Amino acid sequence: MYDNNKDPKKREAFINDLLSKMSLDQKVGQCFTIHWGGSMVTPYVMEAVERLHIGGIRVTPFGQNSRRGQHYHQSLNYDYDYPKDYKKIKQNLFIPGPAVYVSPEQYAERLNQLQALAANRNPGVPLHVSIDQEGDISRDFSFAGINLFPSAMGLTSTGDPQLVYEACKAVALQLSAIGVTNLHSPVLDVNINPNNPEINIRAYGDDPDIIAEYALASIKGYMDGGLVPTAKHFPGRGDSDIDAHYAVPNVPGDWDRLDAVELRPYRALIEGGLPSVMLAHTTVPAADPSMQISTVSPEIVTGLLRERLGFEGVITTDSITMGALMEKYGVAKSCALALKAGCDLILNKVEDEFRDQAWIETKRFVEDGEISEEQLNASVKRVLTMKYNLGQFDKMGQVDAAQAGAPIRDQRLIKLSTTVAEKCCTLLRDTESLLPLRPEQTVMVIEQQVLDGYSGFDVFCNNKCFNQAMVEQSKNIYCVDTKFKATQEDTDFLMNYVDEVDVIVATNYYWRLCPANNTALIRQLIAKGKKVIVVTNCPYELGAVPEAVTVICNYSVTPESLKAAARMIYGKLDSQGTWMLKHYAKPTEANMESTYEIKGGITDSGDNEIDQVVF
Repeated sequence: MYDNNKDPKKREAFINDLLSKMSLDQKVGQCFTIHWGGSMVTPYVMEAVERLHIGGIRVTPFGQNSRRGQHYHQSLNYDYDYPKDYKKIKQNLFIPGPAVYVSPEQYAERLNQLQALAANRNPGVPLHVSIDQEGDISRDFSFAGINLFPSAMGLTSTGDPQLVYEACKAVALQLSAIGVTNLHSPVLDVNINPNNPEINIRAYGDDPDIIAEYALASIKGYMDGGLVPTAKHFPGRGDSDIDAHYAVPNVPGDWDRLDAVELRPYRALIEGGLPSVMLAHTTVPAADPSMQISTVSPEIVTGLLRERLGFEGVITTDSITMGALMEKYGVAKSCALALKAGCDLILNKVEDEFRDQAWIETKRFVEDGEISEEQLNASVKRVLTMKYNLGQFDKMGQVDAAQAGAPIRDQRLIKLSTTVAEKCCTLLRDTESLLPLRPEQTVMVIEQQVLDGYSGFDVFCNNKCFNQAMVEQSKNIYCVDTKFKATQEDTDFLMNYVDEVDVIVATNYYWRLCPANNTALIRQLIAKGKKVIVVTNCPYELGAVPEAVTVICNYSVTPESLKAAARMIYGKLDSQGTWMLKHYAKPTEANMESTYEIKGGITDSGDNEIDQVVF
C-alpha cells in the first residue's frame, strides 16, 4: 500500500543520500515519464532507461505506437539543434495499431525486465509505472479477464462511497500485482457542461461536494490497493465544450467561482492525503490573467497549487504532446517550461526523437540557469519520495510475475465487479412499456464496434460482448454490429432486415475519441416506426437519444455492465442506479427536440471515425 507515514527521518536520510549520488543527467531523467506501448521490450525503451535515465513509463499494453504514427492525429515536425556529436536513441518504426495479447504474468515479466535495467543504473532507482484505468472505455489493460468497472459517474450512481472504495481497491490490487505503480486517476473535473466532449462521464458528476466525497473514497481504495493515484485535470476541465487534445479550453469565471467549483474537490483530496496531481492544458484567467496555458504557468502550478492550496506531492503534466501546447512551443520547450513552472514529472508520450529533444532542452534550461538546480533537486526529491512511500526501493520495483494474475481470478473481485455494474445500471425511461422483453420476441441487437485494444480482444472482453450477453437471454436474436458511428454501408445493409424483427436494441455509447455515435442511425430507425431500446453509457443527450422512448444507462461498456443491461432488458434486474447529477434533470420522458452539438473531437471528418490506436 502507499504509506505517507513512514519514518520521516529514515526516509529523509535515504532520499538525501540517493540524491547526492545522482548526476545532472540522472536528475533530469527522473523528471520524465515516457510512453511504452505494446509488450515488446525494444531498444527504444531500453535506451530511454539507460541513456536518458527516465524516472518512469506510461504503459499501454494493448497498442503498439511508433514514429510512423501521429500524436492525437497530429503530425509533429519541428526543427531542433542537437548538441554536437549527440547520437539519438533508437526509435520504433512499426505500423501503429493493436499489439499482441499479453497475459498478466507475461506482462509482469517484461516490466521486471525494465525494472532490472533501472536497478543496474548507478545509483539504482526503480521506475514508476503509470497507466490509465479510469473505468468504462478509458482503460489500458483489458486482457485476461481482468475485472473492470464503470466510469467515475457510474461509480457515483451506485450511491455508495464504501462500494466505490472497494471497487478502486480492486483495480489497484489487480494492476499492482502486474507491476503498475501509478494510476492517472481520479478525474476531479466538475462536469457542469453536458456537451463536454472530453470529460463527460469520466467525471464523478457535476457537484463539487459529491465529487469530493466519491473521489476521496477512490483515492483511499487506490492507495490501500498499492497504487499512487493522480487526481486530474488541475485546476479543472469540466465546464468546457472543447477537447484539450486538439485546442485550448478556458476555465471561465472569477476567483470565487474557481474556488467554489473547480478547486473544491482538490482541497478535500489534498487534506485527505492525495499524493499526486496532473495538470490540465487550459487557460484559467482567475488564476493567471496572462492566459498562459496552465501546464507552463508558474502562477497556476506554483502559485495556486503549491502555495495557495498547499499541495506537497508530485505534480505531473498531462500528455505533453496534446494540441493545446504544441502549436505554441513544440515538444522540447513545452517540457522544459513545464518543469520551470513547477511541475515535477513530464508525461512525454512519444516514441521518437522528441524524447531526446525534451531531455536535452530540459537539461539546457538547468545549465543556463532558467531552472535552478535547487528547484530540480526539489522535484527529483518529491519523485523519489513517492517511490519510497510505495515501497519500491524494497524490491527495486520487482513483482512476483508468476502470481501476477492471481487477483484477477479472486472470486471476491469477480463478484464485486458484477455487483458494481448492477448497482449503477439505471432505467432512464420506458414511456411505452417496451420492457421487459419476452424471449419469444425477435430482437435485432445493434452493437457499436469499439476498436480492438480499447474494447479488449479476447474471449473475456471484446466488441461483441453485448451481443453475447443478449444471446444468453434469448435465442431470437439478430446479431449486428456497426462502426462506432454507423457508416452509410452499415445503415443500408441492416435496413434490409429491420422489418423481420419485433424490437431493436441499439447501443449508443459516449467515447471521447469518437464523439459522433449512433444517434443518427437510431433516429432513422425511430422515424421508420421501429420500436427501439437504447443502451448507453452516457445519461446526457449525447447517449440518451431524445426521441427514444426506452433508454437504459449502464455507465459502461465493460462486460459486466453489458450483461447487467441485458438482464434488465429481459426483466431479470431492476433499475438500481441513483441519479446524482444536480444540474441535469433525469431524462424520464422522450423529448423530440435535440440541442446537442458536437464540438471538437479526434478528427474534423464528418464521421468522426478513427482507424488506428490513439494514445
